[in-house]
Amino acid sequence: MTEDTTDVGGRDVYPAGSRYGYGVASVPLSCGGVYWGHGGDLPGDSVGGGRATGGRGTVTVYTTTWAAQGDGLRHLQGAVDAALCAGRR
Repeated sequence: MTEDTTDVGGRDVYPAGSRYGYGVASVPLSCGGVYWGHGGDLPGDSVGGGRATGGRGTVTVYTTTWAAQGDGLRHLQGAVDAALCAGRR
């Protein structure tokens, strides 16, 4: 896992404060801490999610729309954040 979480860039794809390793990204949560995960997109669908630090759990959010950029991506990332921060604000 060390190589997966060693920062190699990717700041143009993930929200501010994120780190990208080989295969997974660290994304800050609005309730504190981070989650490590890997999203993906194909024509017609997108997926995001990961495992949060501090025992907060794991989530996968799947959409039947392409959410690779813009508002769609922000909504997808917001849904992941909301699920992992539920009950922690």
